[in-house]
Amino acid sequence: MIIYELKYKVFLLLPVKQEDALVRIASCIDRTLLKSARWGEFHSENRYKGYSFCAPYPLSEGGYYREHQVYQILIRTVLPDLADYLAKSLPEYEDVCMKGLICEMKEIQKFHVSSMYSITPVIVKGEKNQYWRDNMDFLEFERQIKNNLIKKYKAFYQEELEENFELYSYIELKNRMPIKICYKKIHLLGDKVQLQITEHPSAQKLAFMAYAAGIGTMNQRGYGFVNVKR
Repeated sequence: MIIYELKYKVFLLLPVKQEDALVRIASCIDRTLLKSARWGEFHSENRYKGYSFCAPYPLSEGGYYREHQVYQILIRTVLPDLADYLAKSLPEYEDVCMKGLICEMKEIQKFHVSSMYSITPVIVKGEKNQYWRDNMDFLEFERQIKNNLIKKYKAFYQEELEENFELYSYIELKNRMPIKICYKKIHLLGDKVQLQITEHPSAQKLAFMAYAAGIGTMNQRGYGFVNVKR
């Protein structure tokens, strides 16, 4: 297994609110995909996208990313062709808010994962796209995370996976209250999650894939982006 990490540097032409940063980056990636017939179709398909990304770095000061500053964005994907296209195309991006500079790509070979923690909020939706606490218990929340990862793995690798295993030995919600997220003029709620990954081969495969594809839903909007400890 190999995943691909892009280090994308952008120059801000205008200040950006911290709460709007993921929306801006998602729009940048969406518009870049739409410039290509192949990747425009990929963008429009109802399928797992196989990539995730984080908020710009360094972190904002006073709730804003400053204009006329350079920031770095990490994008990871399990799809080599997508990584190659974005690495070549993102530096050409420009809108009223930001301008692409450079995008460096590296391959990451499979490694052992001891724990995994979300950098951006994890979105797990209940019935009628409601916040999961409104209509499911924590056990079902855990099942949703695991089942979502299994479905992604099968979609990306076209490989059956043993499903009767423990993904993690420990899971913790790191936030006391749900984290409010602005999305298309509505508010969603998410959580920061930390998991201690088991030694089971299937658990290790899913955890490594999640390092690129994210956990939960709406990964192509910047949610469920994770870092890991080896």
